[in-house]
Amino acid sequence: MSMQLRIGVALAFGLWACARQAVKGDAPPAPAADSGTQYVTPKIGIVSPNPAQPPQERDSGTRYVTPNQVPGEQSGAESPDDPRALDALAASLREEKKLDQSEAVSRRVLSRHPRDAEAHKNLALIEAARGRDWLARISLANARKLDPQDPAIPNALGILAMRRNEPAEARELFAEAVKLDPTDAVGWANLGAVALAYRDYAAAREAYANAARLDPARVETHLGLAWALEGARQPAAALAEYDKVLELRPGQGDALFGRALALKADNQLAAAKQAFEQLAAQAGGSRLAEARAQIASIDLRMRSASRSPTGAAAGAAGESK
Repeated sequence: MSMQLRIGVALAFGLWACARQAVKGDAPPAPAADSGTQYVTPKIGIVSPNPAQPPQERDSGTRYVTPNQVPGEQSGAESPDDPRALDALAASLREEKKLDQSEAVSRRVLSRHPRDAEAHKNLALIEAARGRDWLARISLANARKLDPQDPAIPNALGILAMRRNEPAEARELFAEAVKLDPTDAVGWANLGAVALAYRDYAAAREAYANAARLDPARVETHLGLAWALEGARQPAAALAEYDKVLELRPGQGDALFGRALALKADNQLAAAKQAFEQLAAQAGGSRLAEARAQIASIDLRMRSASRSPTGAAAGAAGESK
């Protein structure tokens, strides 16, 4: 899988999960994202659109709900004026892909509480989901002015920067997120992803190690750490991370392939050949071709080692690990 495709797959996950494969350690995983955060560059001084203005685009199959028609109420009825409850309702509707209804609730909040940062963040997530990043940037800019200590905001901005293919800006934003909250596993994982994009394996290893310590159940974090370790020429440590991925998600394709590569890099040739043979038995397309090529390469190395007394001794030592 190409680097560009891998980054695209990762970012698609990151936008809704906030806020990621590697063959030969050459592809960064996608930035992650925590639910409730969003992606956009701030434009200071720009205010959000008129809360009473209905969106021009409608969700397929979803009726637009006006600010006075919050879901669950009769038309025209007033809802409790509790911004926290309404923010939670808006987030729930957004996660259900009811974007127009979620927007209506957030705009209701902002009509009464214009300094509610959560409502601005929810609007940003909605616009990012619709592909209208410039509107998302406006909402995130407002949220950032209202709550400059929220690490989710620079994290979201970093994801949008990656979507614009601006990794330098993204790296600064993810670094800001973890500075604001050093316990933010998502921010550390995203910082690791950008470091991998720069082939900065030491920085990627450190960032992913922090993310894995804070959130040990996240598969993508262990996978990213394995790629960073592989890039840093630490195949034994990478092998351990691939094993963790497979414990969490048995049969994960990138981990199976990465594990086989790590075995080969660690000179465990017989085990690596067996792993690639198992992959070839179930793989298809380019992955099948890669597995077969690796098997041929291992066979060549094993034959060469068997013809050389020194090589045979080294091969035997590697197989005894």
